[in-house]
Amino acid sequence: MGDVRQRGVTLVELLVAMAIALVVVLAATAAFIGSQWLFTVDADAQAVEESLRFAGFVVRTVVRQAGYADYAPDSQSPDGAATIASGATASSNDPLDLDIVGASDTRVSGVGDSYGAHNTRGVNASDSLRIRFFGRSRPGGDGTEPDGAMIDCMGFAQPGPSADKPVSADRAWSFFYIAEAADKEPELYCKYRASKNGPFQAQPLARGIEVFKVVYGHDADGDGVPDQWMDAAQLEAMAASQDKVADEWRKVVGLRIGMVARSAHARGGGPEAEEVLYPLGTDFSELSFRPPADGRLRRVATFTVMLRNPMKGLAS
Repeated sequence: MGDVRQRGVTLVELLVAMAIALVVVLAATAAFIGSQWLFTVDADAQAVEESLRFAGFVVRTVVRQAGYADYAPDSQSPDGAATIASGATASSNDPLDLDIVGASDTRVSGVGDSYGAHNTRGVNASDSLRIRFFGRSRPGGDGTEPDGAMIDCMGFAQPGPSADKPVSADRAWSFFYIAEAADKEPELYCKYRASKNGPFQAQPLARGIEVFKVVYGHDADGDGVPDQWMDAAQLEAMAASQDKVADEWRKVVGLRIGMVARSAHARGGGPEAEEVLYPLGTDFSELSFRPPADGRLRRVATFTVMLRNPMKGLAS
């Protein structure tokens, strides 16, 4: 029986095999990293769209409620006369009595009833917006249980005014503005009041919203159609005197709102060309936003809301 000889691999063959294996491992690693990057980019894109969609829904919902009052009788006297007290909105010059008011390029405190002041270096020159309206209560109860039709910016149902003596102060509060989280990420905030006489609280609504701009449709001739669109500072400049500013706010019949949202991560790649975004559309090119070249994905949402409730009080 002949000898059976066993032959091993040479050093060259071993090196070639190791090189091929290394190429395969590197290719697999690159494919994994690439798929992970694509997954992150896709997730970021979806998060940006979702933030804009949710923020837009909340803002539109609350703005449409501005100036709402339930014109059903609040009380009835023994002789059968009905009183509609909840429809009586204040007509003073105090900004707190306005159903819609805001400030341009402002920072807003998370406590108290302030909506900021013009030109106080808002996050990316963002504006603020404050909305007030009456809630609605379930019929037949004691007037303290809301029916769910009217909500504030946090989604909490608001009850109607007290049945004994409804006053303007019974209206709910909703503030919108941009602030930075602890990690410096911008967020759209909601400031609200959990109870009628309770403290104001602020909570983030949508992360990554870095611009919030508002212009107002001003109806000078009272025909219900905006004659011009202007920001809060321009609108107040229309007043003949300081004590007439509230009158100009009560001529607002619509709002155009723009937001910019950014992704949480950079997309990578080389340096990008300078980007110019128009939160309120190209018709308001003077209110453009130039973001830093940080590689983040950005999206713009713009919408218009025409007010369906009168900003002026009931005719006497």
